[in-house]
Amino acid sequence: MAEPRALSERIDRQRRRAMVRELQSWLLDERGEEVGELAAGFILDYVLDLAGPDLYNAALADAAKAFREHADIVEADVASLTQDAFTPRETGD
Repeated sequence: MAEPRALSERIDRQRRRAMVRELQSWLLDERGEEVGELAAGFILDYVLDLAGPDLYNAALADAAKAFREHADIVEADVASLTQDAFTPRETGD
């Protein structure tokens, strides 16, 4: 199995740029710190590398739960379609 790419590498460039700008804005508004695009990008990458595996695992757990719920529904639907098996009539032999 191939090694999964880092979460920061999986984000679309435009979305990443928007995240970097949002991070820059947040740092300025909340902390009074003005950081450049490169520094904000490094911070974003660090946070994604730090929290990414936990977020990824939580998303997988959510997906597995949804799959199980749908599988239960399918199983119930299939069970409702089950027909009675043939049973021979009792004879008075």
